[in-house]
Amino acid sequence: MHATLSTPQLSPASAVLSGTARAVALYASDMPDRSRFSATGEVQTEAWVSQGVERLGLEQVQADGEFLRSFHLSLMRFEDTPADHRAFRQRFPSKRRISSAEDMAAMLTWTQANRADAQRVKVVPFPYTVQSTEELIAEGWMAA
Repeated sequence: MHATLSTPQLSPASAVLSGTARAVALYASDMPDRSRFSATGEVQTEAWVSQGVERLGLEQVQADGEFLRSFHLSLMRFEDTPADHRAFRQRFPSKRRISSAEDMAAMLTWTQANRADAQRVKVVPFPYTVQSTEELIAEGWMAA
């Protein structure tokens, strides 16, 4: 049984990864082929990312993530070649698995970005009343 945390933490391995590198790490992990982010949750997805980084190494995960990003860009620009597709299939033989890994990596990135944004947001009361500098500093709106 997997351990769960009350507050999901961004793993040090995942913090330095792009979305496509996270997808590569997920692809290399023990993540089941048909996994979905909502069912597994953030903690388990982070654990799989860390596992994939441990298996491939950080440099390989980042390099394959850059390849994946470049491959998608070439598809969007209609610049893809048969050699590109062969290289893609060689790195990622399972369509279902890479698709699931990309979806989960995107949801993980989105979830963590939303949490970070929510922690930075302060609500401005309306109607706003004018306050002195000292009051603004005391409430944390300004630096001392």
